[in-house]
Amino acid sequence: MEYSQLVECYDRLDATPSTLEKTAILAELFADAGDLLPELTGLARGRVFASWEPDDLGVSSSLTVRALSDATGVDADRIGDWRRETGDLGDAAAKAVENRVQTTLFSGSLSVRRVYDTLRGLATYEGPGSQTRATDDIADLLGDASSDEARYVVRTIVGTMRLGVGEGTIRDALARAFLDDADDAVRAVERAYEVTNDFRVVGETARDRGREGLDELEAELFRPVKAMLARKAEGLEDALESIERPLLEYKYDGMRVKIHVDGDEIRVFTRRLEDVTEQFPDVVEAVRDEVTAETAVVEAEVVGYDPETGRPIPFQEFSKRIKRKTDIDELAAAHPVTVHAFDLLYHDDDPLVEAALSDRLSRLEAVIDPGSETVVRAEHVRTDALETAEEFYGDALDAGQEGLMVKNLDAGYQPGSRVGYMLKVKPTMEPLDLVVVQAKWSAGRKSEWLGRLRLACWDADCEELREVGRMFSGLTDAELREITEKLEPLIESVEGRTAKLRPEVVVEVEYEAIQESTKYDSGYALRFPRFGGFRDDLGPEDADRFERVKRLYEDQ
Repeated sequence: MEYSQLVECYDRLDATPSTLEKTAILAELFADAGDLLPELTGLARGRVFASWEPDDLGVSSSLTVRALSDATGVDADRIGDWRRETGDLGDAAAKAVENRVQTTLFSGSLSVRRVYDTLRGLATYEGPGSQTRATDDIADLLGDASSDEARYVVRTIVGTMRLGVGEGTIRDALARAFLDDADDAVRAVERAYEVTNDFRVVGETARDRGREGLDELEAELFRPVKAMLARKAEGLEDALESIERPLLEYKYDGMRVKIHVDGDEIRVFTRRLEDVTEQFPDVVEAVRDEVTAETAVVEAEVVGYDPETGRPIPFQEFSKRIKRKTDIDELAAAHPVTVHAFDLLYHDDDPLVEAALSDRLSRLEAVIDPGSETVVRAEHVRTDALETAEEFYGDALDAGQEGLMVKNLDAGYQPGSRVGYMLKVKPTMEPLDLVVVQAKWSAGRKSEWLGRLRLACWDADCEELREVGRMFSGLTDAELREITEKLEPLIESVEGRTAKLRPEVVVEVEYEAIQESTKYDSGYALRFPRFGGFRDDLGPEDADRFERVKRLYEDQ
């Protein structure tokens, strides 16, 4: 398939606001995809990796501009001006190609396969010369691209497709393309995606083996499933009344992980499905010594502790280990961990996602060495008595943890859903986890630092972000410096001193109240928001939901 055919599909998606029409367009694309179906299920959202694969192409916006300049002969500063005018590097790329001042000696057409393979290859470049190789590869693509093709190649590179296509649209399109009964078909595709996190596998299975094949898909080692998410309870009494056969566990302030074990091979995935095995050699060593299963997927909370006091350290401090590439052993020694195991999703080649929690926990307790020091069973109690639960809740808070999780012992595991049979109980007016969508360079002596963060919550129904206010003050110089380092690579466009950002960074935000506001598209604004730290373990889709902001406002 020529890439121009896919670009025509992109243009049709961009031209309609209707989700049903987008679904029909993609269903047609998938039905005619042939051997390219796996690639197209990703490219439809501008992605060349499954959610659990390394999804960092290692290409910055500035490097992309350099490649554009090399391919077209247009000055990089001029491309930067177009980017600021349009607010979209993809549109700037189209303009650069339209105004190219040089052409390649031997130009060819772009195929979908060439674009897909070239972009995946960018993530493999490491060491000296890697940026030059990446720039050359991108320039080769853009040198053969039409203006419209260049627009979408660049949007795919920088992760800003702007087509309104989310996971739900891909799911519905696959169901429509390859299955019959609409309602049951959607649920069959959804369930298959929940246990694979890979539309490439789901699409080919739906096409080749239909409903029966989808039903047979299961969780596998080293292909992590999304974390099951909890709803916020109104209080401990409400949680006990809502959950049958309740199990109470500490809610730890740490990094939620899934640890995959296959003999001596052990890999650690975060809640965002990032592989952080290299950053946590101490976790790998502890699991190898203290988990007795030959094959397993253990879900746990990894908590950093102060080696002198034994108290948990704030997640904002511990989270520095997640992205660390150097001095890993030194940081591990400074911030030793405990792995608080609380679920088992795979054991001895047996997927357990659909098994009852009580069965999963029985098997979990059997695979943890009773004498283990680092991998331990999360603190828990089985009770529906309010007095006992309140005492346990107090113990959790006294131990420096966030609160409690209340789970249904009869329930299965529902990846990626905020289910009614798992609730979290935390102190009232708890902080919100929000996405930074815009920032502004400060004035005076702080003029080189980004601040004044505009914040947004996640609207799951629309699959988009909705703004809830700005953080104007209260940031230290050190915090401003760290914020700038994280946000500058994400700048999409600049107007005056205001930078629009690719929405990737999540921060914890404290505040005094929530009020109605016509200034932000959520209809609400945080009163006196304060920076509580970065949440490197969360992505935009993991941010607090619009529904929760609304509920917190109503409950004030």
